[in-house]
Amino acid sequence: MGGGAITFAVKEHLKKYRVFATERSALTFADSIEKVREMGIVIGEPEGEFTAIETKDVDMPFFSNMISKMGYEMPNYYVIAVQDHGFSPNLSNRIFRFRMFEKLLKKNPSIENFLFHHREIPREFNRMRDAAQSVADFVSGEIYVIDTVFAAIAGCALQAEKFPALLVNFGNSHLTAAVVDEELKIRALLEHHTPVLMRRGLGEIRKLLERFERGELNNEYVLNDSGHGCYYGEVLEVKERLCTGPNAHLSPFREVGGDPMVVGNLGMMFLLKRKAE
Repeated sequence: MGGGAITFAVKEHLKKYRVFATERSALTFADSIEKVREMGIVIGEPEGEFTAIETKDVDMPFFSNMISKMGYEMPNYYVIAVQDHGFSPNLSNRIFRFRMFEKLLKKNPSIENFLFHHREIPREFNRMRDAAQSVADFVSGEIYVIDTVFAAIAGCALQAEKFPALLVNFGNSHLTAAVVDEELKIRALLEHHTPVLMRRGLGEIRKLLERFERGELNNEYVLNDSGHGCYYGEVLEVKERLCTGPNAHLSPFREVGGDPMVVGNLGMMFLLKRKAE
């Protein structure tokens, strides 16, 4: 799932050759099988000579081999992070993704609520479900999945000393900001597109985050501004501001310590522990 680069490659391939896909793998290219067919992809078993390419988010044979060579046995718990826009054949993915976040926040704003056991993943999050299935097909164990942005925010929360805290993940695709209280409940959430904001410069990014912190944004404004959305459960007085991510240099706030590619992993372990308590 998550077909940006592979979709481009397939479109180029289709200029000279045929492409076949199973229904499960076809959802990599679009949330509608009809849209996939319109691209020129044939849904079903291939005909004639062909090269088979297996698509999956988690290559468990690779990880199993690596872990074995390191002298370890396969673990009993697995935690995976993927970016999931949700299955939405009739609605913009960026709108649908944030609506799902808002729905979950209204139900339970605790950050660990975004870490799903593989049997409890909402059906709309088809990439999460597929990633979990990639693991379940290979091993037996307890499997959990989370969106990458909440893994990063949880990793930031580990290093926060004062709450409420404004925690920001500057990813390659998305800027996601959350106001988190001392109980690690998300009281406000903003998601925008990093490339859009990068073109506007550091000053505009600072203004956006300041307005978000003060409670001055709304969902409609962010959508019209080419972002995903904005949600306020409660506007709190922020006492600390932290950031992480591969584009943390865009942030006016202090970057948490450690490699930004590991902050999310630590956040996942932290949430798994909280989930078990």
